[in-house]
Amino acid sequence: MKEVVIVAFEGISLFHLSVPIAIFGDAVLEEKKLFNVRVCSETNGKINSANGLGIDIEDDPSIIHQADIIIIPSWQPEKLPSPSLIELLVDAHKNKKLIVGLCLGAYALAYSGLLKGKNATTHWRYGDDFKTRFPLTSCDINSLYLSENNIITSAGSAAAIDCCLYIVRHCYGVKTSNKIARVMVSSPERSGGQKQYIENPTLEKPRDERIAKLIGFVMQNTTYNHTLESAANYCMMSTRSFSRNFKSANGISFTSWLINLRLNNSLELLESTNFSISKISEQIGFSSEQVFRKHFNKKFDTTPTSWRKLFNSSHGN
Repeated sequence: MKEVVIVAFEGISLFHLSVPIAIFGDAVLEEKKLFNVRVCSETNGKINSANGLGIDIEDDPSIIHQADIIIIPSWQPEKLPSPSLIELLVDAHKNKKLIVGLCLGAYALAYSGLLKGKNATTHWRYGDDFKTRFPLTSCDINSLYLSENNIITSAGSAAAIDCCLYIVRHCYGVKTSNKIARVMVSSPERSGGQKQYIENPTLEKPRDERIAKLIGFVMQNTTYNHTLESAANYCMMSTRSFSRNFKSANGISFTSWLINLRLNNSLELLESTNFSISKISEQIGFSSEQVFRKHFNKKFDTTPTSWRKLFNSSHGN
């Protein structure tokens, strides 16, 4: 059994804390737990989450000495870790323990000096700030997660799920990680090299009502032959102005968002119907089955048929 220690802190997001707890806590094979998960904090008692809920934590960071895997699930970018926490992380690194910075947790690792001369990632919105603070670290904001020796960093929010599943897969194999992925309703294997900010087709409502109406229209009519030009015309903007406004607001181009929306729609059809791959391709709006397969493989690192076999064995090819 692998010992996992998660470092919590005052003001932590409950989502970021719960992801590693859920994934490693659910890692059970033939009724045997694969990970023992404990949470520690330097306050050694009650902390308040960013969501306003209090959390009682029994252990202090000294339990890091007993860990095989140390996870910092987030961090406050301007906050330096305490000297004692830095010492524990550096010592763990020297002893070849696996150290993981999920999302902004990369900041804690960087402040501790563990990312000097290494490649790392974090939430794409903090990429410029991270590069300014830590010029000796090569920050790649495109990756979902990056693994270098015994240090792993991940992008924001949902990418933490991918990163944790990668760790399960690394420790216990694909079958176990796929089982947990199914519980999490997540892709069983998204490679770290995938672009971090094109994974979720759901966007916050744009301030520009024209773009907001466009998004609603496209989501209701994915089979239409939407193009960048038709989208710009719908919003009564020039193509250049529309492209700039859409990407500035959402961190993703309209074309990439549309492809991602269609691919996510395909997952439900693959899992819940016996439709042929060709019919699914048509229903979600791709111009051909070949184009659909190409984009599906690029995003999920697998084929539509393999996805169907993995997540719904009762369906045919």
